[in-house]
Amino acid sequence: MKKSELSQFGLQNDRRWVIVDKDGMFMSQRTTPKMATIKTVIENNQLSLSHDGEEIKVPITTRQSKTMQVTVWNDSLKAQKISPKIDKWLSEILGQSCHLVYMPKSAERQIDKDFAQDMQYVSFADAFPILLVSQASIDDLNKRLEKPVNINRFRPNIVVDGVAAFAEDSWNDFSINKIHYSMAKPCSRCIMPSINQEKGVQDNVKLLAVLNKYRKFDKKIKFGVNILYKDALKVDNQCISLGDVINLK
Repeated sequence: MKKSELSQFGLQNDRRWVIVDKDGMFMSQRTTPKMATIKTVIENNQLSLSHDGEEIKVPITTRQSKTMQVTVWNDSLKAQKISPKIDKWLSEILGQSCHLVYMPKSAERQIDKDFAQDMQYVSFADAFPILLVSQASIDDLNKRLEKPVNINRFRPNIVVDGVAAFAEDSWNDFSINKIHYSMAKPCSRCIMPSINQEKGVQDNVKLLAVLNKYRKFDKKIKFGVNILYKDALKVDNQCISLGDVINLK
């Protein structure tokens, strides 16, 4: 993607939808790697899903949409249900009963106050609105691997070029297009980078073993950084684009 609008949740439409199981617990590739084979496209704020050549458009929710209680880690909130047709389509692909739900603008999932101000919210992401990784960090890792991996395994929102490998570890505050950001903390990694995003299978356990040798801090593998807006209330449809300059403070 060469350009993205920003919302108070992070990049526009990013992780505003989530698949949950029959009990409302969020699902992810950690336990259901086949989810990677469901591809997404968003045009005019409408989400389309595709799998094995079949595409289905996801209806847009309204204020009258039914809701259900969903859980993401330790957070519980109400999300809007989409449609039984979408649920059935996803359930057949993933082999279990599940629902696709949407987080409306009115949702309030507070970011951990150890890192964020009061009334600063995040979407259905793990914990923070934006994940940043430098291209040099990926290049450094790939030099250590027998077979290079695609950057999409690390699922960054922003990829930075023109800096040394892991330079992002030491950043504190910076700005892009007059929007100010701060680094919350390095991103702790689970099995996700070992999952092939095209095939939907865990196929590179050696990647985690390599990272464990030189990117383990406080007993956790760290790669990339989680970032926050300095003032989320000032974010209103501004854009970031390919080629934008990052100004470090």
